Amino acid sequence: MTFDPVYGFLAVLLAYMVYSEWVRLDSRYPVAAALILLVIDAVIDAAGDTNLANVIAVYVFFLLAAGVFLLLVDHVREARAHPETPPSRKRKPSVAEPGSGSSDKLVE
Repeated sequence: MTFDPVYGFLAVLLAYMVYSEWVRLDSRYPVAAALILLVIDAVIDAAGDTNLANVIAVYVFFLLAAGVFLLLVDHVREARAHPETPPSRKRKPSVAEPGSGSSDKLVE
């Protein structure tokens, strides 16, 4: 029975995700790492090592998935922290209110 390195990567990535949410790191870091690995992946594939490029492409996929998940968690956390008030129905006055320092003209 051999150990697949993807499982080790997933374990480290999961540990990072838990740590990231615990200390409130920026959730865009996994996405940035995925973009950097994607460029490296293209160079490796152009050099001719297709097997290594495929493994790195799997890592890129998992990093992007983790980044999207962390961004979603941050979005939900932010929405719960600052709930939006429903928009009030603003009534447009047809005449300026007396005492406001303006003449009684129609507001359009």
